[in-house]
Amino acid sequence: MSSIASSLASNRASVVGRSMAIDFGTSNTVVTYWDELAQQPQVMTLPGLSQVLGGNPPVIPSLVYVVGAEGGEVVAGQAVRDRGLDITTDSRFFRSFKRGIGTNIQGFLPELDGVNITFEQVGQWFLETILHQLPQDFLVREMATELILTVPVDSFDAYRYWLLGICQDLPIAQIRLLDEPTAGVDVELRQSMW
Repeated sequence: MSSIASSLASNRASVVGRSMAIDFGTSNTVVTYWDELAQQPQVMTLPGLSQVLGGNPPVIPSLVYVVGAEGGEVVAGQAVRDRGLDITTDSRFFRSFKRGIGTNIQGFLPELDGVNITFEQVGQWFLETILHQLPQDFLVREMATELILTVPVDSFDAYRYWLLGICQDLPIAQIRLLDEPTAGVDVELRQSMW
């Protein structure tokens, strides 16, 4: 069992729902689940990661600060801002890293603590941090029937392989990938039906 799967099994929160989705965005990420009792989707707040402003749904800023690259120790989401770590000149601070995942984008990526950093590694640390925060109900095979993840069309194949590699050890019955334009149309259609 991977460290993600074992960590997830120890999380004690409880949420009613069997399907969840993660829309990993360049600026913000949203985690939702299907509330079977209410028969509608709910946006999830993950303590320390989510930003909640006014009456808006919670979002997770797609930010990572690498504390220790060798051990994969990072601060992610709103915690990066809360701790004042979002200094753009700091080589340990990453934003907009999703754009480089699965692409041939060249740019300055530092070596930190003897580790050559890649966009894929930063993205993995970010998603693992989110997955570690999920309530255990989503990660018990009998409860979680599916995890839906959005995938950008412009780098679909490489991004898809990268994403499936991260999710391969999760105790979820089904992992579904949905291209981002289709996900956006689906949300618009569902909102017009409510």
